[in-house]
Amino acid sequence: MYDHKARSHGLTFIELLIVLLIVGMGWFTLMPNLDLAGGKKDDKVSLVNALIYEAKNKAVETDSRQIVHIDFESGEVRWNEETAELPDPVSSGHFNEDPVGGEGVDFTIYPAGFCDEVRLVLSNGLAIVLDPLSARFGEM
Repeated sequence: MYDHKARSHGLTFIELLIVLLIVGMGWFTLMPNLDLAGGKKDDKVSLVNALIYEAKNKAVETDSRQIVHIDFESGEVRWNEETAELPDPVSSGHFNEDPVGGEGVDFTIYPAGFCDEVRLVLSNGLAIVLDPLSARFGEM
């Protein structure tokens, strides 16, 4: 006969590892979407991210492309009637692996929620990247 009292009621080592793996995967999936340093209304990068997030939501909701313009001369990001200011002027960068030049660049946010890749280096040395999969600016 099987003695039920002999069986331990705790987790085995393998079960514990599996639980930690699942929790870890969830945490690292969630982390890029959390703005842990956010909440500052005057943070220019946060304002740019908010504008891009609105454009992304509009693209997904309406199933239509949204065009966002980055004006290098004025240091503004524009979408429809909304604008947000970059922290510093753009000194160099890449748009879909091609060097940027001229007065600015138009990038597209597609209905599926992804976008063109934009990498910019600002005059203060800060490099910001618009990741095609997350559609938000982040430091490089």
